[in-house]
Amino acid sequence: MASQDRRPARLRDRPALAALTAGLVLVETAVLGGLGPVTGLALAPQVSAPTPFDQFHDLRWIAVYTPSWPVVVLAVALFVVARSAITAAIVGLAWPADLPVPDGRERMRRALLATAVVAALLVPWVVLSFATAVFSLSYSWIVAVPVVVMVSTIVHCAAVSPRWWRTRPPARSVGAVLVAFASTTVAGAVVAAGPAWVRWPTVLAAGLVNGWCWLRVTDAAVHAPADAVRRPFAVVALAAVLALVVGGAAVGFAVAVALEHDRARAPRAAPVGPTGGPPVLVVKGFNSRWDGVTRRWVGGDVRIRRFSYAGLDRAGEPRPYPRGATHEPLRTLALRLGAQVDALAHDAGAPVGIVAESEGALVALTYLLATPGAPVRSVVVLSPLVDPGRVSYPAPGRVGWGVAAGAALDGVGAIVERLGPVDVRSDTPLFRSIVEQAPLLQGLLRCRAPGVRELAVLPFDTGLAAPRPAAVTIPYVVRPAFHGGLLGDRRTEHLVRRVLHGHAVATQTRWRATERVVQALASPWQVPSLTKSLEPAWRDLPDPDDCPAVRRGLRRYLTG
Repeated sequence: MASQDRRPARLRDRPALAALTAGLVLVETAVLGGLGPVTGLALAPQVSAPTPFDQFHDLRWIAVYTPSWPVVVLAVALFVVARSAITAAIVGLAWPADLPVPDGRERMRRALLATAVVAALLVPWVVLSFATAVFSLSYSWIVAVPVVVMVSTIVHCAAVSPRWWRTRPPARSVGAVLVAFASTTVAGAVVAAGPAWVRWPTVLAAGLVNGWCWLRVTDAAVHAPADAVRRPFAVVALAAVLALVVGGAAVGFAVAVALEHDRARAPRAAPVGPTGGPPVLVVKGFNSRWDGVTRRWVGGDVRIRRFSYAGLDRAGEPRPYPRGATHEPLRTLALRLGAQVDALAHDAGAPVGIVAESEGALVALTYLLATPGAPVRSVVVLSPLVDPGRVSYPAPGRVGWGVAAGAALDGVGAIVERLGPVDVRSDTPLFRSIVEQAPLLQGLLRCRAPGVRELAVLPFDTGLAAPRPAAVTIPYVVRPAFHGGLLGDRRTEHLVRRVLHGHAVATQTRWRATERVVQALASPWQVPSLTKSLEPAWRDLPDPDDCPAVRRGLRRYLTG
């Protein structure tokens, strides 16, 4: 009868709980508003969210803002103690009134164990989130964040009930933790994209919702009936999530290889001669390979030549190249592009158009902004990298910001290598170029190349790769596609042909607004950007918005 008469607790009856969950969010917002980074503001609502979102919040800050291994050890120790203390306090304040509250020592013991276990489960997905900030690719975000949500539905009772690992989470607590995810996502998006005046009421509301969610999670976990059959539900469920991720990644790589094989069947292009349509150099993306046969990647009246990441042979022809050729330093690749642009312009007797995809866009824009007077009439960049290098990590054997996350990237790379045809390491020369020259490369989509018609074509998942307020100021359109899937798309091909032939392109579409919404909603689940003044390699580089300085910096970078 007592259980039937029990009334669920209300947040208004727990002012101390509301003050703690809202106060933590308000304090972090105030600190970040004064000290930065601005991209960290979107994370603030998660600081008092139910497990595991609170720990995912903490670990992303640790991944970015630890400059040495001793600091990593200290930060992890402080994280375990501080987060456990906060969790123990919140659980005590949220404990149902009809049951005795466990003493502080018992709550702290449970919180310490839960923090250690949940943090270990989150580390791989924190590393993938860190990788998103380095390479500005949506794929790692698409894997990491949904997995964190799936894990949250399994482990959110860890700090409340010692039986969490062998009992199915109550539906009420699962619903509450999903409400917390939705609340922190929307609040973070409003903070990231909205006007400054809405920041404080938004984060206050998010903190109060966190308190309400903790109430529901705690009440549901404590009153959950014990299972008659003791089975390790959490262990089985987490293993199923891991199998889903690994199996899905293997299938994804297999599909990508099959699509790459099908694309290779495009018709052959005729050799470039002195007459015909605009000459076009096609630059493929990271981990591409080429058999030496130029194909018609762009339809219509154009003269096509394929860019070779391996450079030109003695006869001045592009060399076939393996996947590893795309891993070279950015400076090397940009200089090779310059040589091949000059050769094509000479052979065609006319300025060149460039169509570049993903890494190719990075190479093409680096070359163009560093080379005034280049024989280039137009450039279309497909799936360009928006604000790459927002975090840093040191070269192997050295210390610096992001040292632990950088070391963990090699572990992720080894797993990816086993699942698909991608052989990468944290010391891959291209990646070192991105990290070391990040402020310059972040200016590529903000600064125009004088005298060149430009268009960026962004897939709508670009918003998952970079948080607000990432900026693209060159003309751009958004297409309903995923990163790397635009070359060969019919509608995109129509846009490419218009630019190559000097025609105007309408850039305001509904997909552009969709991409902005996606970017805002994804911002709370990015890692915070590293403050530029902290990284020694960045201190002498200009801000990305200072376009004259960016062009000069890129010119010095290419000339050595």
